[in-house]
Amino acid sequence: MKKIKTYETLHGNLNTIVRMGDKKVRIRFIAKDNIHGYYTTANSELQEAIEQDIDYGRLFDLYNETGVATPQPDATPIEEIVSWQAARELLRKEPYLVPANRLRSPTSIEKAAREKGICFPHLTA
Repeated sequence: MKKIKTYETLHGNLNTIVRMGDKKVRIRFIAKDNIHGYYTTANSELQEAIEQDIDYGRLFDLYNETGVATPQPDATPIEEIVSWQAARELLRKEPYLVPANRLRSPTSIEKAAREKGICFPHLTA
């Protein structure tokens, strides 16, 4: 699952540039109250570039991180499943026999898999 990170600055609407490899990338913190500015990204390369920037921890810092996959201690990972359709078909077959009407969305597929003691670590939203 992808990590979505939000960064915060206490300098309001802040424009800054970070180096991502050979490229310079402009990031823009947006503030509604002219104090707390926020920038959100799911790009892992950009997240790494932001956290390696000289101004990280000085002008801006990590505010929130979501979407981190939490390991299921008792769940058996099924590594070969890489699509939601394949996960749905697996859950419909023996030995799981989950009814099709309980497998209509990625969220319901993940919930059914947890109930059956399995997880799909290579699926992405």
